[in-house]
Amino acid sequence: MSYNRLKQIYLGIIPAYPLGYVLVHGFRGDQIWAKLWTDRSSIEPGEHLKELVEQEIDKLENIKKYRVALTDQTEPKVYGGLYLTSGSELQFPIRANLEDVEKARRLGANLEIDMGFSKYRRKIEVNSAAGDEIIARLMLSEAAKRFLVCRQIQIANSGEFFCIPILAWFGISTTGYLVLKAVSMAAGAWIGALSAIGTTIGAFNLFMRNFEAHKVEKADNMAINRGEEYLTGAIDYFESTLKLNRMIRRVLGEEGERTITKRGDSLVDPVALTKRLRNARKLWRKLKEEQIEDDAE
Repeated sequence: MSYNRLKQIYLGIIPAYPLGYVLVHGFRGDQIWAKLWTDRSSIEPGEHLKELVEQEIDKLENIKKYRVALTDQTEPKVYGGLYLTSGSELQFPIRANLEDVEKARRLGANLEIDMGFSKYRRKIEVNSAAGDEIIARLMLSEAAKRFLVCRQIQIANSGEFFCIPILAWFGISTTGYLVLKAVSMAAGAWIGALSAIGTTIGAFNLFMRNFEAHKVEKADNMAINRGEEYLTGAIDYFESTLKLNRMIRRVLGEEGERTITKRGDSLVDPVALTKRLRNARKLWRKLKEEQIEDDAE
């Protein structure tokens, strides 16, 4: 295959990611074709969770529209943006929807956990000692729920978080095109094409890992900076999740040891929960020191 043909194929691949990104984030309706990527829990969000979201949304301006949904994953997700005509979908883990232990029991006859690794999935009976303890640790305080809701709304309202992946893809794929030209001249078209594709995919994956870590930490701080209540909620949420993860690690046995550390950090998280907790506690100490200084004055 000639260099020009390979170049055309590479250039044709460049728009694939932005198009897919826009489809996933921009079309979250009930269209048949949108169901291919619309991943929601079959459980409907409760009125209390909806009220929490509405209270936080009311603090913002120029909001287009939004949808509250639940996810079977342990971490929340955000699709779209509050500033877009199509709006944003805020997905919260089922534990954010729980108001009491009895409601948690009524959700089903068993729990299914995998911590992000489907091959380690295991069902846990609710009416067992392990099930009882996991359900108890699934519960979140009101402050923790408010922090979680505020954090996800900050992500949904950030143009930076939405646009940077697309801009980075175009920048990195442009660099890949330069690699294609340079390597093709020195080693041939096929090697040039493989080098360009490898460089683009590898560099973009590395960038996204770093970007996701940056987004997690910045979103935490954006929510925490809104007041002491959110800081308290952040600490509660991180401590609760770490305890839950440690319990799941014991239940899963060897499988849990492969996916969760002894301290409760999940290996699939871009930023360790223990690091996020340390940051929140550091801000808490700083806040208390400032309050003591103000009282002294």
